[in-house]
Amino acid sequence: MSGHDSKYFSTTKKGEIPELKEELNSQHRDKRKDAVKKVIAAMTVGKDVSSLFTDVVNCMQTENLELKKLVYLYLINYAKSQPDLAILAVNTFVKDSQDPNPLIRALAVRTMGCIRVDKITEYLCDPLQRCLKDDDPYVRKTAAVCVAKLYDINAELVEDRGFLESLKDLISDNNPMVVANAVAALAEIQEHSSRPIFEITSHTLSKLLTALNECTEWGQVFILDALSRYKAADAREAENIVERITPRLQHANCAVVLSAVK
Repeated sequence: MSGHDSKYFSTTKKGEIPELKEELNSQHRDKRKDAVKKVIAAMTVGKDVSSLFTDVVNCMQTENLELKKLVYLYLINYAKSQPDLAILAVNTFVKDSQDPNPLIRALAVRTMGCIRVDKITEYLCDPLQRCLKDDDPYVRKTAAVCVAKLYDINAELVEDRGFLESLKDLISDNNPMVVANAVAALAEIQEHSSRPIFEITSHTLSKLLTALNECTEWGQVFILDALSRYKAADAREAENIVERITPRLQHANCAVVLSAVK
């Protein structure tokens, strides 16, 4: 929040909850937005504002990205304690996952992945399936991480709905950040599974080495860690991998250097 938002943290009056309830249901968009900011501020300082759940959820139907982010933040915090009410938000999530704005599509999927409520998980599958094949790389990379979160909640569902195959397909994506996120998600899933989930083949090897040159430092660390577990077919392939990775030993980021050493 910016400096001028500090007013939302000012000491609150006695009839705060009824007042906020009224403001959240105001006809004026700016008044509703201010009310949601006050609710988030109260939540941040540890006040219980869960009784306003339905009123805050009603503010989800907005084109305003900032307001939507605040409502989603509230939902992540209270969905676990109000699972039955959290279901009310599902239709808006599904709608938002098809919004023309890729930022809203990604926000919807990211939030659905953070809401750890079993009842909601099954509703998440169709939007997630769509977002993994989205035209926008930002949406695809967000969806990839969401699969790992979903696996943590319900591994069986992820396997039954073919999400692991979709993640493996993303390793061949033409966007390096999507590749890096798919690798990160598969590595996280592998940690929670006793059977092999993610094995690099000679085909995926070249994809990872190509993506390595173009993705962020964070992405490079995940790809290098994955490559360190790969068993080279022969000495020539091993030399080729080492040759491609050696420049990373000069990297300014020590995490990248350590992963390259590995």
